[in-house]
Amino acid sequence: MKEKEYCDFFQKRQSAKTRKPLYGQIELTYQCGYDCIHCYCRDEPKTELGFDFWKDILGQVKKEGCLEITFTGGDPVLHKDFIRIYDYVRKKGFLINLFTNAHNLNDKMIVFLEKNPPLNIEITLNSLDKKNYERITGIKRSFDKAMKNIHKLKDNELPLVLKCNGLKENKHEILKIKRFTEKLLGKGKFKYDSFIFPGLKGEQEPLLHRLEPEDIKEIEGKDKDMFAQRIKQAKEQSKWFNPAGLYHCNSWQRQFYINPQGVSQFCHLSKDFSTDLKREPFKKGFDKFLQILEEKPATNSKCHSCQIKEYCYHCPARAYLETGDKEAPVSYYCRLAEATKEFMDKLVNQL
Repeated sequence: MKEKEYCDFFQKRQSAKTRKPLYGQIELTYQCGYDCIHCYCRDEPKTELGFDFWKDILGQVKKEGCLEITFTGGDPVLHKDFIRIYDYVRKKGFLINLFTNAHNLNDKMIVFLEKNPPLNIEITLNSLDKKNYERITGIKRSFDKAMKNIHKLKDNELPLVLKCNGLKENKHEILKIKRFTEKLLGKGKFKYDSFIFPGLKGEQEPLLHRLEPEDIKEIEGKDKDMFAQRIKQAKEQSKWFNPAGLYHCNSWQRQFYINPQGVSQFCHLSKDFSTDLKREPFKKGFDKFLQILEEKPATNSKCHSCQIKEYCYHCPARAYLETGDKEAPVSYYCRLAEATKEFMDKLVNQL
């Protein structure tokens, strides 16, 4: 192994000794109320676990040093025990983030959140045009209700963040949504995600709606904040790049996901190294993530010798969902890597 590769690998092994599950995403339910065209969990079971299970698991999580919990889904507010679970987490001293579509918030829920505000409430807003918004969500009259609740939350001075997915259907609106958010909430309150994934069982339909890399480059190139975010993501990608390993991420180190069936995962897209927490303790599941460091390439995929792979967002979880093979090239990520490298080269030329 080359000296640099060894040093990088050794650094990861050292950090593994002091790792803690600081940040957790809890997918309370796959219920949502929407039928979004790009949804990756549309066909997942809508069964969910009750308060007693989550109380036990979140108590274990707290003992292991977790500081921050993000409730997501689906829409977590649709879980029958959401308020009880949220209140328990708040009283345990966790920082709380809440991801919601805002459609399912009622006055009682808004009053509860006003009295018990989270760190952030992140709301997905994929269009400012009613017709287009409802084309994306698949639900009539969803736009007016979501916008009404967004303004209610703002009026109650709750900590809002608006975000949107990059889709073919809203590519002409993304910068407009950003400007709307900044006018409504101020700078730094907008998030944008260009990644759209297959369904968790490999359904390819969501991919019909994702932006082409050329679209991403054009949109992000027009906005200095988005340009900076792409550069930041690329640098983070490079930071954890491990030429000797199969995985090139730090998901094993500080974070975890638990799905609505109580399965602990290092990534919401992958069942590898997962643990059923109905049968095993949380710590055992979290420690299992370390197996990622031992995974090595098993094929001669052209990805392993690619000259720009440090800029690539290809990973075993994403590749498996798209191709059924964790090491197979995905042409989309090849083109996105080329676009990302262009961003990096442009930055260097500006210095």
